[in-house]
Amino acid sequence: MGDLAAASKTLDDDEAHFGAPMAQEAPNKDDTLFVLPSNHTAVVALTTASSQWQRDNQGVEIALDYARADIAWRYANITLNPDDFAKLQTLERTIIGLIRRPDEQQLEFGVTLKL
Repeated sequence: MGDLAAASKTLDDDEAHFGAPMAQEAPNKDDTLFVLPSNHTAVVALTTASSQWQRDNQGVEIALDYARADIAWRYANITLNPDDFAKLQTLERTIIGLIRRPDEQQLEFGVTLKL
């Protein structure tokens, strides 16, 4: 029944009857993102360059293309100091880590698994 049954009282009653876990509502559906002032420049730089990702053959983001991102930052009048750039790279690595699920990560070369 998919999404059409998501708000069904009958379905909720049936799930409760058979002991399904109760669905919890999201604590806050507000889309506001709060950023610490010390991280603001890095976050703005990342969102400004959000269309400048390098992608692999399957279209998965693998890294931010800094040469193209720099053009976007210059047009947006964003100047990154070394500390801001380090924070930007931390955000980039975090995003890449979230994109890649553990089952998609390749093993290191030369690793032998013994069963």
